[in-house]
This record gives sequence, C-alpha cells and structure tokens, in this order.
Amino acid sequence: MADDGKLVRSELERLLGSEFLRRSPSHLRLLRYLVERRLAGDTGALREMAIGIEVFQRNPATFDPKNDPIVRVNASRLRERLMRHYAMFDTPPQLRIELPKGRYVPEFIELGTRTLMPPRFLVLPVVSEPADDALATLLFESMIGELQALLQVQVLGSRSARAVADDEPLDSARRLNAHAVLSSRLLRVAATEGAATVPTLHTLLLSAPYGHMLASHRYERAAGESDARFVERVSRLVRDASIEALVDLLPGEYTPPAQRRGFQGVDGEAADAYVAARRESALGTADGHRQARRLLEAAIARSPDFAMAHAALASTLGNLSMYEQITPEEAWRLGSAASRRALELDPLEPGAYLNLAGDKIYYEYDFAAARELLRQALTLAPRQPGVHLLLGTIASYEARLDEALQHLDAAQELDPLYPAIRANRGVAWLFCGHYTEAARVFSELLALHPQRNATRVSLANALTLLGETDAAQRELDAVLEREPADAAARLGLAVLAARDGRKQEARSRIDAVRADSGIERTNPSALASAYAQLGDAAEAMRWLALAAECHEGGFAEAQVDPLLAPLAPLPEFRTLLAAHGLRPLHANAATSAPARA
Repeated sequence: MADDGKLVRSELERLLGSEFLRRSPSHLRLLRYLVERRLAGDTGALREMAIGIEVFQRNPATFDPKNDPIVRVNASRLRERLMRHYAMFDTPPQLRIELPKGRYVPEFIELGTRTLMPPRFLVLPVVSEPADDALATLLFESMIGELQALLQVQVLGSRSARAVADDEPLDSARRLNAHAVLSSRLLRVAATEGAATVPTLHTLLLSAPYGHMLASHRYERAAGESDARFVERVSRLVRDASIEALVDLLPGEYTPPAQRRGFQGVDGEAADAYVAARRESALGTADGHRQARRLLEAAIARSPDFAMAHAALASTLGNLSMYEQITPEEAWRLGSAASRRALELDPLEPGAYLNLAGDKIYYEYDFAAARELLRQALTLAPRQPGVHLLLGTIASYEARLDEALQHLDAAQELDPLYPAIRANRGVAWLFCGHYTEAARVFSELLALHPQRNATRVSLANALTLLGETDAAQRELDAVLEREPADAAARLGLAVLAARDGRKQEARSRIDAVRADSGIERTNPSALASAYAQLGDAAEAMRWLALAAECHEGGFAEAQVDPLLAPLAPLPEFRTLLAAHGLRPLHANAATSAPARA
C-alpha cells in the first residue's frame, strides 16, 4: 500500500475532476472526506455514524444508521463511480484509490502491487439478413455463454448488449465502460460463381479506449456441417481468439473451460429445432415462448439425450408461467424434471443449475438448496449475471438488505442495462421496509423504461405504504390506461381503497378481478395481499394457503411482503410459513391482527 500522501492527494484531485465524479457534489464530498481522514489516520471518523454527521449533515441526536441508509447508499454509488472511472484505462494513474465493499476505509493501491482486474468485454448481437436471424441469435448467445465460463474476462450480459446494438460499436463499448468490443456480421458467401452460398461469420475485435483493431477473423461453415455444429465450433474459436487478442489485459493464465456436451450426438433436425426455439424465445412474447416450447419438445422427441434442449425447455416453462400461459404447478413439475434430466445428461450445463435454483426459490421455497445450486452454477459460469440476480433475490426474501444489494451490484456490473436488476433492487428496499428508497429506484427505472407496468405497480405499492395515495393512484391509473385488464394494478386500487377506509369499494374491486381474470389460478398470493389490507384475515389466509399448495412463486415473498404484514401476528400465518421453512420478517408488521370475519 502506498504511504506517499502527496501521490494520494494528486490522484484524489484527478478523480475529483473526472467525468464520473465531477457532476456529483455529494460523492465529491464523501470521497474527499474519506481520503483525508484515512491520510490523517483518523479511523474513528471512518465509521458510518461519523460519516453521516460530518458529510451528510445528519443530526447527531437523531441519526440512526440502521434506519437511515444514506451513508451505505452513497458509498455504494461512489464505489461504482470509481470502478467505472478506472475501467476506462484512458490515462493510467500511478496509484488507484479504491473503496472496498462493506468498508468505509479507502485503499491506496500502487499499480505495480496488484493483479490486473478482468477486462470488461462487450459482445454485440450478430448482424444478419432476416432469413438468418435464428442462426445469428444462437451465435450471439453461444459466444456470450462461452465467455461467461471464464474468470479472466468480465463479459457483459446479453440484455445490455442488445440495448446498445443500434450504436456504433465503439460508442456501445464506451457507453458500457468496456475495454473491448466484438462486432460480428453473418453473411452468405459463395465459394465460386454459381455455387451455393455458405454462412460465414466475420468478426472484428476493437479496443474501446483507443479505437484500434485488436483482431479480425472469418469463420466459414464447413461442408456438411449443420447450423448447430457451426455455432458450437465457431463460438469456441471466437472465445479463444478473443482471449488471445486480450492477453495483455488478462489477470493470470488462460485455461479453456471444461466443455459441455453441446450438440454432440444430436440429430440434425433436433438441432435445427433448437436453433429456431432460441429465436422464438428471444422475442420475449407469450406466443414466442409457446412456439419455443413446441420446438424444444420436438427436438427432445428426436434426440432424447439433448441436454441443452432439456435445460432450455425448463427455462421456457418458467417464462410461460410468468406470462400466465400455464399454472405455476405445471411449470414447477415439468420444468424441474427437465432441468434434472439436463444435469443427468451433462453435469456441466450451467443453465440447468440456474433453472433448478429458480425452482427451489419460487416453487419450493428452499433458499438454502437454491444457494448451493447457484454456487455450482458459479463454478461453471462465474460471469453469468443471472446467478447473482437470484442470489440477490434470496437475500431480499430473507430481509438481508446489504447482502441483496451486494449481489445485485455484481449482477448490474455484468449487465448494467438489464432493467430487471434495477427492479429487483427496488424490491429489496421495499421488502426491507425502506419505502422511500424503493420509490426512488422504481421512479428512476421508469424514467428509462416507462412501459414497464409491473415496475409502475411496484412504485404505486411503495407510495401507498408511504401514505402518498394520490401519487399511487396516478401510477395505477397510468397502467390501466395502457392495459385496462391489468390485474395487479386493479388490485392496487383495491388496496388504496381499503387503506382509505372504503371497504365496500375495495371488496367490489377484488371481486371484479376474481371474476374476469385467471388470478385465482395463477397468482393467489396477490389476492391474499389485497384481503390482508382489507382486514379480512380469513380470506387472506385461504388464498395464501392455496398459493403454497399450488407452488405459486408469490408465496416465496410471504415472509417479507409488506402488504401481508397485518397477518404477521396471527398464529395460523406463522404456522403456514413454518410448514414451508419460512418465518415472518416484515419490517413494519402491524401490532394487531386484522379481523377474522
């Protein structure tokens, strides 16, 4: 560690004028305070209480860090800004100032004393003609999947890559603070005039900070090679070529990962069906997932030992449940069986571990087993954002806010433009009783993605719990203006009416949702929350018990959902949760139970 105060102060001034910090006065104050106190050896000033008082002017008589997270929140954002600044490597400093997670004591790191951080690598979607969209989609997903199995690079997630796909490659990379960007185009090329065209992938690897080309390759499908085998072979070649081009940035030796079975032994038509299914899934629609299920089941019928198809089918069934096309019980029963079969066929299939972990969380409520499965997934795909997203979800459901935010930070670092990660961050704040912070996160997400109805309903719930009923009403009305049948928004209006004392109106709204939607079958826990807010404990418990019985995902939230807090004092509520390994952890539970009538 460097002891040269002059060098540290020089780097501090450089940071204070940087692009990532100079527009944030609160983070400028925090960074200067932490560094100066560290240099002065004043460790007592580097505690949460002291920072809240000295930097954020909290009243010493009333400030309680457990209830006011301002120091933790700003330290987390400062840490992210520092990481983004140093990720650019535009002007390498002699020394780095870092803020380790979970601490407020900055570290002063001389570059010669630390292993390089893994480079951030952006793989852009493959550009193709419409006829080759399915093949291009699978190439894109497969290349990212191969790179996510490596610790030596920090490959950015597919959602972020798609979000910047319309920009120029270097602009895309700089927007995501990537060190390198891979741009690819799939063409049909004829070897000789009049010959049949052959799919050929052209790749260009660019250095983001400097704009120069690091590597360029051309990969042609071999004679007699299926699309699926072409994808598998090329994805691995692209992985190895990219690592070779980035070797000077890698932290340690590169060793290729153990290889999954992939398309080994898979019938050609089954492989083609898998390629088409991945394209349908990528559409992100209920119809797309239905078509994907049909194609994957056809692929498995032709090649029963096709591990990747079994894993993809499990994921597709989960999506169909989310779109309320099948029941949660069906998704759990068929999806878990498909994931287990995938692992029997190929223990190196990370998606199967991820799917099974999701089943343990949302359908079986076994968080310990889910963590173990995610640990195994991390050994196979350490750069998969979905693993960290699920770990953050578990921590949220157990009311462990700091742990949840830490995992969600890791997920967002890998896939910074994936809106679901930000939404889950808001949910973590909500479930831990920090409604103001939850509302802020949801509002920021909606500013970027105003079409997200589920996020708008979550924002309305946070506002309702804060007592801001007019604002909550506006958010729910905005959802219903676009989607009049949205059951969650309609139940949100029922909750508002109940909390305002308009019991009959609330009950009428709940009855209307039950009458003209499939909510009793697909989301009974939402009905339980509405009845709990209405004060009807008997009905709330009835629907909550049904949610557990049919393995509905919402029951996983029962121990922290603030709308269920009125049930927390009830012995029958505690008994129901205990039967599934859960217990009430509500941050603001009511002091008395609702009426049982």
